[in-house]
Amino acid sequence: MKNNKTIPPFSFLRPHPIQRRDCCGDFNGYISLPLGHCWYGKHYDSLNEWGFSEGGLTYSELEKDRWVVGFDTGRIGGHLLDKEKVTEKAERLLENAADAERWEREQEKIRLADLECHENREEGRHWYNEYTEAVPLDLWELFRAITYEVYGKITHELLMKTVSHYSTRSNKLDAYRIYPTRGDGILTAGSSFKLIVGIRYGMGVGDYDSPFVTNETAALFNLDPLNRDN
Repeated sequence: MKNNKTIPPFSFLRPHPIQRRDCCGDFNGYISLPLGHCWYGKHYDSLNEWGFSEGGLTYSELEKDRWVVGFDTGRIGGHLLDKEKVTEKAERLLENAADAERWEREQEKIRLADLECHENREEGRHWYNEYTEAVPLDLWELFRAITYEVYGKITHELLMKTVSHYSTRSNKLDAYRIYPTRGDGILTAGSSFKLIVGIRYGMGVGDYDSPFVTNETAALFNLDPLNRDN
């Protein structure tokens, strides 16, 4: 059985408390909103921005766990609005509330996407071009260095084997070099800092490989674009 919190928004009319044909209509219009609606708890003045014209909204109160928003016909030439016209006006208000709810959901999706993007960039920030820590490398040169590191020599067959290994995840790869502060990370033989290179195959936080390359191997290839290793 539905309760006040699960019943969808709906419109309704109430008799105008002042029955005077020279100033007021016979009915006022309202909508009833459940807890969780983006208009819930908001004063009617702040809701007029949704394009409700002809006098604006004049009522917003909590009624049996529902947030009721409405307008009276004493301020909008009510004598020109019969019951049918007030009903139409209340239905338009209900449509505005539905539009506001859809807009709020879209904004929430955007906020969550922005937050996820920010978190991903913070966690995997070395692999984004706008961060100075990530310096682009020549991908082919890095493949040659990896091949030499693994096999101790470079032949066409061995080089193609390296290329094939890293190309299985994507045919669009980027290579990067990271320059950490000297002394940071795990020391490699004959060096005072860890050499960090990476191959990115996607924009996700974990969409990269960081192959091991010693400083000695790196010195044989163009893996120091900023000339900081010496």
